Amino acid sequence: MSSAVMEFGFGENDDGVGIKSKRYKGKEGETTRVSFVYWKGLEEGKPEIGPDAKSDGPWPSPKFIGCKRLYVPGVGYFMDKGPEWVKLAGGAPSKMYCATILCVWPTDSRGTLDQNRFAAGQFEVMPWIMSTDKYRAVEARHKEFPLGCHDMTLACTDSQYQKIDISPCKEGLFRKLLEKSPARAKQIIEAAAAVAATLSRDIAQDLSLDQIREKLGKGGGPSPVGGGGGAVASNSADFDGMLDDMLK
Repeated sequence: MSSAVMEFGFGENDDGVGIKSKRYKGKEGETTRVSFVYWKGLEEGKPEIGPDAKSDGPWPSPKFIGCKRLYVPGVGYFMDKGPEWVKLAGGAPSKMYCATILCVWPTDSRGTLDQNRFAAGQFEVMPWIMSTDKYRAVEARHKEFPLGCHDMTLACTDSQYQKIDISPCKEGLFRKLLEKSPARAKQIIEAAAAVAATLSRDIAQDLSLDQIREKLGKGGGPSPVGGGGGAVASNSADFDGMLDDMLK
């Protein structure tokens, strides 16, 4: 993904140049309702979300990317590509992080859908960058309540450390729109595809050692704190294996 090349020119297909996606972050005491919208086939406009909830499955998984990343003040998060990158981060170990894409629905602070704003077509599509424990928590909910059929509510109990309780909803709003309002679903699909194009950049910068040194020289001293980093991996058996290795 990070190696993908796109063509653009001044005023032509360059709206996203230098712009980071707004990321999902929970606010303490508030509950958000979300649909997972990063699926195989998304970029072609045909997300493969699987059979309906009455089926015996199998249910496909939404897509994720993941990497080990490091953090240095003045540089930000960047991929851990080896011992020299760790050394520049002060020797702190990197951590594994995952990312996917959510459609955040208009709700009140308790997660109850605002019918008027929903009817007006309001939504936000954004990346959710999470630790491996949240990935496993989402995976556990998906096994019982497939994410192609069910939304999730995310109740934040701590903004600073992003402590979030994850609960399933009876139905999935994205699925409903795919079935009953294709035009509105298309808007979400297009927004999600745009986020997907820069998702690897959102989770961590792909920097060379010289680029990191240059950033440190321009502003921001080391005093590094470990974060996470590594090569971006798509959602697959290999990615699950990598996560299992990290968690052992």
